[in-house]
Amino acid sequence: MSKKERIKEIIVRTETILSFLFFTGMFGAILIQVFFRYVLNNPLVWPYELSVYCYIYIIYAGAVMAARRDSHISFDIFYNRLPKRARLLTSILGNLIVIASFISILPASFRFLRLFWEVKSSSMGIPLYMVLLSFPCGMMLIALYIAGWTIKGFGELTKAGKL
Repeated sequence: MSKKERIKEIIVRTETILSFLFFTGMFGAILIQVFFRYVLNNPLVWPYELSVYCYIYIIYAGAVMAARRDSHISFDIFYNRLPKRARLLTSILGNLIVIASFISILPASFRFLRLFWEVKSSSMGIPLYMVLLSFPCGMMLIALYIAGWTIKGFGELTKAGKL
């Protein structure tokens, strides 16, 4: 196994484990909240907060997994009617726009993170930057996967000898 494949495998495994942990944490927090609210008639505040924070990470993990599989939702009515070369060029152009957009968002998102560096969540006392970090991390991973698909698209164009 090449070093590149090994790194990709580690990233994919980490994504999968973190997704499982966040989903389990969200589900467990919801179960605890339901039990305390309806069985003990003594609702807690922190399970709701934890479930929301886990859900935020699950959203970005799902977006990253969709980018890895190249399975994000798309409107392909016209795209599928294009010739193969035009489809490849359209896909590459769209991917480059997405990558540029995500990269341009990163500096502002890190500045925003610094604003919340000392702020803690209301009930759990978790530093909010840890929750907000899901956004730039998700964007960077999505951009990396889309870059991989873009490189693959360029490879398909050059194989056909049309670039």
